[in-house]
Amino acid sequence: MDIEIKDVCKVFRTDSVQTQALNNVSLKVKDGEFVAIMGPSGCGKSTLLNILGLLDNPTSGEYLLDGEEVGHLKESQRTEWRKGRIGFIFQSFNLIEEMNVRDNIMLPLNNLKLSRDEKNRRVDDAMKRMGISHRANHYPSQLSGGQQQRVAIARAIVGKPGLILADEPTGNLDSRNGVEVMDLLTELHRDGATIVMVTHSQKDAGCADYIINLFDGRIVENLADRM
Repeated sequence: MDIEIKDVCKVFRTDSVQTQALNNVSLKVKDGEFVAIMGPSGCGKSTLLNILGLLDNPTSGEYLLDGEEVGHLKESQRTEWRKGRIGFIFQSFNLIEEMNVRDNIMLPLNNLKLSRDEKNRRVDDAMKRMGISHRANHYPSQLSGGQQQRVAIARAIVGKPGLILADEPTGNLDSRNGVEVMDLLTELHRDGATIVMVTHSQKDAGCADYIINLFDGRIVENLADRM
C-alpha cells in the first residue's frame, strides 16, 4: 500500500492551550517498504502513526493511501476504510482478557463479509504462522509477553491488510522475545507487507529499509539513501 502525506500539521487544543504535535510533515512510503520512525518522547511519533492508521485526522495537509485522499474523512468513514486494510500492533498488546487466543485473533474478521469457514481458515493460518496454534484456547493471562505479542501480530495480519502499523512492538518484551518479534515483522516485510514502525530502539530500526527521525513535530533527518 502506497502512503503519501503532504504538509501535515496536527494541533491539539485544550481550553486556551494549543500544542502543535506535527508541523508540515511530508512523507512517502512505497508499497512493500518497511519504515522506522524514531525520535525523543513527545516529538510526534505516535501522533503521526495515529494519522497514518486513520485513528485521527490531521488539522491540515493531505493524506493519500493508494492515491485516495483519506485525511479528512469522518470517524465512521475512517472506521470503514480501516477494515481489512490496516493492521495494528501495540506495545501493550491490547488483547481482550475475557477472550481466548482464537477469539482475539478473530476480532478483525467479525466485520468483514467472509464465510465462517473462511474466517476459521484465516485464524488457523495466522496462528500457525506465529507458532501459537497450541495456545488457541488459552487466555492472555496464561501467556508470556512474547506469546501475547505473537497473538497481537496474528490479529494484525489475519485480515490480510496492505498496511501494518507497529507502535513500539518490542517495548514490553525482554531481549529474546524482542528479537523474535522483529524476526516476524521482517518476515512479513519480505512477504510484501508495507510496515511503518515507531520505535526507540536503534537495533529494531535497523531492520527497516530506512529511518525517519522526528523532532518537535518535524522530520529532521532521513538516514537512508533511497536511490
